[in-house]
Amino acid sequence: MKRIFFITLFLFTFVSVMAVHQSNTNAQIVAENFLNNKIQSSNIIENYMIEENDQTIAYIFNLKPKGFIAVSSDNDVYPIIAYSFKNKLFMEDGEDNLIYRMIKEDVSKRIKYYAVNREEAVQNQQIWRNFLNSEIGSRDFLQYPSAGSTPTDGWVETQWNQSGVYNDFCPLDNSGERSVVGCVATAMAMIIDFHGYAGNISFNNSDNYYSGSGGHIDNDHEERDFPSFPELNIYLDNMVEHYENGEMLTGTDLAALNFACGISVEMWYSSGGSGAYTSNVAQALLNKFGFDSATWIDNDDQSFYNQLSNEMMNMRPAEMSIYTAGWNNGHAIICDGYNTDDYYHLNYGWGTSNSTCWYLLPSGMPSNYSIIGGAVMNIEGGSVPVTTQGVVNVPGVSPIGTHIILEGPRFYEVFVTEQSGDFEILAVEEGTYQATATLGDGRLYYESKDVNIDENNHFITFNLGNYEAVTGTINAPVSAENCFITLSQNGEIVHTGIADANGEFSIPDVLPGNYTASASLDGNYFEQKEVEIMLTEQSFDFNLTEFPGNFSLSYAGSADEIFSLIPEYSLTCAILVTEEELSEHTNDVISKIRFKCPINSAQGEIFAQVWNGNDLLSEKQVENFSTGEWKEIILNNYIPIESGNQYYVGYKIVSETSDIVFIDEGPRIQGKGAFLRTNSWIEFPALFDYNFCIDAVLVSQDYGMISGNVELNGGDGNISDVIVSSYFYHAHPDNSGFYEFYLKPGNHNIQASLRDYAISNIEGISLDDQQIIENQNFVLEYFPTGIENNDANISVNSLHGNYPNPFQSSTNISFSCHRDAENTENTEILIYNIKGQIIKQLPIENRQSTIIWDGTNEFGHRVSSGIYLYKLIIDDKLVSTRKMMLLK
Repeated sequence: MKRIFFITLFLFTFVSVMAVHQSNTNAQIVAENFLNNKIQSSNIIENYMIEENDQTIAYIFNLKPKGFIAVSSDNDVYPIIAYSFKNKLFMEDGEDNLIYRMIKEDVSKRIKYYAVNREEAVQNQQIWRNFLNSEIGSRDFLQYPSAGSTPTDGWVETQWNQSGVYNDFCPLDNSGERSVVGCVATAMAMIIDFHGYAGNISFNNSDNYYSGSGGHIDNDHEERDFPSFPELNIYLDNMVEHYENGEMLTGTDLAALNFACGISVEMWYSSGGSGAYTSNVAQALLNKFGFDSATWIDNDDQSFYNQLSNEMMNMRPAEMSIYTAGWNNGHAIICDGYNTDDYYHLNYGWGTSNSTCWYLLPSGMPSNYSIIGGAVMNIEGGSVPVTTQGVVNVPGVSPIGTHIILEGPRFYEVFVTEQSGDFEILAVEEGTYQATATLGDGRLYYESKDVNIDENNHFITFNLGNYEAVTGTINAPVSAENCFITLSQNGEIVHTGIADANGEFSIPDVLPGNYTASASLDGNYFEQKEVEIMLTEQSFDFNLTEFPGNFSLSYAGSADEIFSLIPEYSLTCAILVTEEELSEHTNDVISKIRFKCPINSAQGEIFAQVWNGNDLLSEKQVENFSTGEWKEIILNNYIPIESGNQYYVGYKIVSETSDIVFIDEGPRIQGKGAFLRTNSWIEFPALFDYNFCIDAVLVSQDYGMISGNVELNGGDGNISDVIVSSYFYHAHPDNSGFYEFYLKPGNHNIQASLRDYAISNIEGISLDDQQIIENQNFVLEYFPTGIENNDANISVNSLHGNYPNPFQSSTNISFSCHRDAENTENTEILIYNIKGQIIKQLPIENRQSTIIWDGTNEFGHRVSSGIYLYKLIIDDKLVSTRKMMLLK
């Protein structure tokens, strides 16, 4: 029994440490969990495999909007090999892309290494399990340079190439083609440009050498069409002057610098690829460009990576030599960043096709398993960054975890790790910075100030103050409980709070600064004011003013039907309240939205919204709604109307049924009555001649009110669908027929209307400020329309719909026609695009009840995906119109 147990245990242990090939599914889970851990909104849009000897060794996941993640295929190897949120890695680039080749060669070597180094492999297997189970630990993360502080993510912000303007001065080779710069010289030139310093670079006859296919430098300058040393020196003098004056380099400067770098390392020139030893760069920087220091370091042991990470933290990009398989197996790249997840930032110096990424270099692996040969490090020239130190004082609280940032010529950040509060930023470019220290430990401690950093001033003292909470009281004529408070900066809400039963509020962690503060209560009480939060002033009160008038603005007539699009699609439906309607409302406030619900609560979600252009000003989720119900939503935060602004008022909807909005019978109020938004606002084409049943409710102190009752005489109309109106001002009766109609003081004619009922008018009402006029009653007589003649034809001439809808290849359109129509030559289905253009005519033959549209136009060509209309036409008259969607 013991023997069996031992063997079983042995087998289990053996299996558990064996390498396991990971599926594409597992690799994608790892990539998605990595994105979540990085708090990235990117989405995976495509993936492919990197293979060697018919075996998958890595998966590449490209991201939207941009970026990629490279995941190993073997759980012996650390899961995430490389990533970028700046550029994709396309499969078609393949062997022409250095990142692709580097990943392929590197992962292949790692698989072989871990096959014989099981202890390290087992550690990576555990990391795989952590990624698959979304158990990635969190800790203080630092990146050099700070995340988002440069366009490339690395210290070097340029992405130069080996051709174009950069090789304009390089020699013609034996084929008569212009030689490329060479990766060693390109990387070197980019690092020199990063330092903005080139010493007193010049060349003379002692620098002559033979460059292979590029001929003799500089003896063959006429034959090979490159500048002689005397000519080149003039260009270089101009370039140095531009650096000294802080001017942008010209195209001539760039060509001169790249050629000078090539000469200094005795580049072997060719149009197919120019080569030199990366190790020669160190001496060239010292002897030709006057740099203070530069050293070639072989990748012999772990000390190489210790020094490399220290170089990155000290803002000193290094030029690194890598080796990959193939004829062009050596390459020089720039290492110009490091983060505390142990990834290094690489700039490949080949334009945007081989741009930049974060790469997990093979640290700790012996040189025969590593693609890294060595690097030129300790490169320093020109002005030297200053090591900046300081201390954080927080009375009675540990300063550990304080986040310090410097914003100025560059961006720097560091966390305090010492109980003493001491901190150090290794390399800070001289200049004026806004220095900020923030400690969030249940309570907020903070200080921000301007500092000047130079060789004589490089110590910062922070004395943090406690910004625990902004407090205050809401004073209102009614209970202030649940009053909604907002603090905004630059038009964006940054803090919110809610008052308790005593009207008191507390908003934690509000930083010092100037804010627009507003308080909104019960739809009709409001105040907005400017406040300044300081360490000594973190409290203020609101005195709410009542806005009794409720002005309902709408462009719709009586609700007719529900407009449908496609199911489970998120979009916003809105009306546009323009300056014309708002001209008398400059002191008023948008506080409510009213609309007729197209779905019920079980069929989707609705969020009431107010927008100013592309800025979302207010949003509130709607709860407990029913199809056909008029729903009035009191917004959380109200919107004071500003002169010159116009507002989109409506709701965002996710409908499982495809029903999105109630519409009237039209005609459309152009530029106002119907808008949709997914990524931007679009007005419905004039082809859809109707308005959305949405009201914007403005509250005001300048108003009068008319009230009364509406009675329906006959029919089965819905009293709540009655519209009492004057111009674009609307009111709706309650279920008993009682209405209250708010208007600005003045003379008014009002009317009540409902579909299938005769309109009733009351004219000549004179309304004073805050006057209430009662008993303005309406009786609407039932007066149905559209059924006087041809009742039978109307009932049987019908367009039923199409299936499937949406569709991809073809769809069946169903309809029915009266017997007389079947014998008419002019009976057909017309297909229209969204612009109202006819794209297909489908004649209807006798006794036909369905017809197929295959998604082609009159010429037999497939049309693009989108929304299309189809109309049943009989005797040249429109019978019915429906919508369908073609997908691809």
